[in-house]
Amino acid sequence: MNHTDSLSTTITFSATNRRLIGECMVPHPIRTLVDALNRNAEQFAARRALLLSDDSDAFQTADSVTWAELGRWVKAVAALLRSQGSHHRPLMHVVRNTPADVVIALACQLAGIIEIPVDVDGGDDYLASCRRKIDCAWLDDETKRELVRRGYQAVRSDSARSVIVELPQVSPTDDALVLWTSGTSGEPKGVVLSHASQLLNAAAKLQSVPQSGTDLRLTVLSIAHGYARTCDLGTWLLSGCTLAIARGFEGWQRVCQRSEPTLCNLVPSLAGRVLESGTVPPSLRLVGCGGAAMTEDQFWRWGERGVTVIQGYGLTEAGPVIASQTPDDSIPGHAGRFVDGWEYRLAEEPVDEGGPNEARPAEGRLFVRGPHLMRGYWQDPESTARRIDAAGWLDTGDRVRLCPSTRQLQVLGRCDDRIVLSNGHKIDPMGLEQRLVAIKGVRTAVVSVGAERRSVEFWVETTEPTLPMLEIEAIVRTLPRWEQPKRICRLVFPQNLRQQLLNRKGAIRRSEMLRYLDRSTGSC
Repeated sequence: MNHTDSLSTTITFSATNRRLIGECMVPHPIRTLVDALNRNAEQFAARRALLLSDDSDAFQTADSVTWAELGRWVKAVAALLRSQGSHHRPLMHVVRNTPADVVIALACQLAGIIEIPVDVDGGDDYLASCRRKIDCAWLDDETKRELVRRGYQAVRSDSARSVIVELPQVSPTDDALVLWTSGTSGEPKGVVLSHASQLLNAAAKLQSVPQSGTDLRLTVLSIAHGYARTCDLGTWLLSGCTLAIARGFEGWQRVCQRSEPTLCNLVPSLAGRVLESGTVPPSLRLVGCGGAAMTEDQFWRWGERGVTVIQGYGLTEAGPVIASQTPDDSIPGHAGRFVDGWEYRLAEEPVDEGGPNEARPAEGRLFVRGPHLMRGYWQDPESTARRIDAAGWLDTGDRVRLCPSTRQLQVLGRCDDRIVLSNGHKIDPMGLEQRLVAIKGVRTAVVSVGAERRSVEFWVETTEPTLPMLEIEAIVRTLPRWEQPKRICRLVFPQNLRQQLLNRKGAIRRSEMLRYLDRSTGSC
């Protein structure tokens, strides 16, 4: 089933959606992100669009390009891709988070080519697995550099103004992008997103977290993944601001030494490292946090530096944003309200806490439906049908609570991860693990079921040789009896297993981790 075939009436921006992109009022509808690029090139021609980092290949003669120059650059590269016949097949390439990757991403969309980016940090085995799954054209690093260099030279020589090429009329419902998701399983699946789903998801995120043309957005998370692709690239294009792109902590430091970013998206591990280093520029006003929940301590420490933390919730199959906080409702331990365009329902489950007459928050397995949704898994209708039913409802696989006072989501964990004890009590391990990881010096925490399913056990990895028992016991005293662990063990595993046991965001690959613990005696 194509889950975006009925989008023709939802692509033109409403008055509300036009307001959310501020200066971007235009007489014609923005139907794709490439339309936004073209609009920016016309209306904000002299405004800086993209900073050219020092390590992004030595082809540049300036430190940035304007929107007009970027528009011509992308058009020149799109023409080169079409002239090579690349438009007949999807195009896969490795993403290292350079300006060249941004140009290729936009050129693919303009040329009507399905782009398949692969994160360089995935490693050789991951790349090989992705390549086996899709019959596609391959853009190697050397060819990419040459294409982008030639396009850039055309811009600087002004010859790109006269580029005449037949570029296709891209339909919003066309396939645009394949992003890889592995969740906690480790096996990559290709998630197909249309031009419309990318546009609408970015617009919904921008409505929750407005930005203006004067902002400088720093991207240090891989644009081969949904979070940065939508919340960085998508919102940048719609707002017409300036983008700086680098990778990781070293990229953060390098850009902040020569620029003054106002916006940046991070994951908790990187957010903690930035705080510890003290390299928070005074210009920074907003930090988005995704991939996992930020600890309450981190949240308040960012606030002490004058930076508002925006947390959210989503998954690649949803474009990825499902919920987002706004600058006006940023609070720790929550993931925001549903962004514009989503319907939702919760599969009802009994709540253990509270008496029969006590008001309880809505809680259960989350299903969502809306125009942001993926078209499906690449050439895998069986897996798609298991995830999205005939009525268009996506099973997120997550248990959430809708907080009655804030109306924000609180993510309780994966439904399949829920522990059911022999006495009938149900425990969501993720909430306990987050509390343990918030302890200073704790790197990883795992809650597992004990012998005969009568109790749980805590496994804790630390940066020190001993466990912080005082802090752990302080948490244990606040727990109901059935959540209190029978054993508290020190978690130790070889570094060469880290990628196998934890995903790229630092989240536990639970099935692999539990199998490892079954074989391990730990240190209790």
